[in-house]
Amino acid sequence: MRAILFFAVLLFCALSAGARADTLCAEPPIPAAVDGASASADQMRAAMADARSFIAQSGVYQDCLLKEVEAAKTQATAAGQPFEPMLETSAHARIELSRKAQEKVGAAANSALAAYKNGHRN
Repeated sequence: MRAILFFAVLLFCALSAGARADTLCAEPPIPAAVDGASASADQMRAAMADARSFIAQSGVYQDCLLKEVEAAKTQATAAGQPFEPMLETSAHARIELSRKAQEKVGAAANSALAAYKNGHRN
């Protein structure tokens, strides 16, 4: 599933690269998954922290993309030029992919935590 998401993002970026300006927004890397059933307490704490950090950083990334679109609209208006709608379309597509990655990472972290708790009952 991760490979499909990766290829979808790669394909979209390749197709839209010519239609969008370079972005200053940095997309955070997806954290590595952890097997909660065999993870130590320290590994689980680190995995949960990584997931929370990724989700927060993704929110910042999404906000950055929206701000770039608004800045491009303002710049186009100030220059008396038309705004390139593909910029907005591309940004919204990247935001949607980022939101799906947030959901996936959150679900994986919750599943790992449930497996950890199930395997470490006293």
